[in-house]
Amino acid sequence: MARRLKNNYNSIESEIDNFFKNMQENKVISTGINNFDQILNGGILNGLYVIGSMPSFGKTDFINQIADNIAKQGYDILFFSYQMRREELILRSLCRKIFLLNPKKNRNIETINIMRKECDENLMKQGLEYYKKNISKTMFIIEGDFKTGVKEIKDKVERHIRLRQKKPVVIIDYLQAIKPLDFKMSDKQKNDYNLLELKKIVKDFNIPILCLSSQSRDRYLKQAYYDSFKDTGNIEDVADIAVYLQFKNLAEQFRSGTEVEKIRKAYELKNQYPRKLELLLLKNRNGLDHNIDYLYYYYKNNYFSSDRIKEGI
Repeated sequence: MARRLKNNYNSIESEIDNFFKNMQENKVISTGINNFDQILNGGILNGLYVIGSMPSFGKTDFINQIADNIAKQGYDILFFSYQMRREELILRSLCRKIFLLNPKKNRNIETINIMRKECDENLMKQGLEYYKKNISKTMFIIEGDFKTGVKEIKDKVERHIRLRQKKPVVIIDYLQAIKPLDFKMSDKQKNDYNLLELKKIVKDFNIPILCLSSQSRDRYLKQAYYDSFKDTGNIEDVADIAVYLQFKNLAEQFRSGTEVEKIRKAYELKNQYPRKLELLLLKNRNGLDHNIDYLYYYYKNNYFSSDRIKEGI
């Protein structure tokens, strides 16, 4: 007993070397989306990032684009996808790349066109070659299911580090789909527990985790706040960064009007191409909260941009 107490009662002197080692490993990684990098003071660091928005708003495209951008920089990506198959994520990346080859000419080429082989073969080859050369070597996509919980996520992170000798950036799409520890838990208990466990993984391996979250139904078309993250109660305490994607100037856009008028307005805004969005930084453990910046979402092409593309669009 005394020996155990002694082992647990050390000064931080023995940890100083590890402290500096971790600092050297904790590099700022650009997301490749300028306005997002700006509100993050340059990019992502080791920590737990939670990103939310209303359904069918582009969360997966947003995180998939960030994953591709980080992979291009040579960092390993461990992508846990509970919602989409591996092939669909790759197709969305191809669609984005084909669009960027010539935005004016290729703006009407959507993922469904590529799936149906309604896309020029040369464009497909260019997109595939680019993906293979720049992204595929450091991209690891794991299709999650109801058997994939935080323990399985931790095991796969540990195995990845052991086999690759590299620490990955972990991406999870999405929080509410992660298997519960106990199926008797309420949704809120499950999500709060899983968030705490994800934070432990961040600390244990000194890595970034970017996790998407669904939106609470009673927060649709309302200014984002912590209760906007569906069935959670500890985001403000556990997350290092909490970010929300919503319509640009949402509070002003939906300040007045009947419910029917607001729904009609939401469809109008959602169908604008590109869709005008704002990034709201709700929580920043090491910086300013409530930072706002803006994005354009070219949803036909799965592409987020800090600036409106000028080439005929």
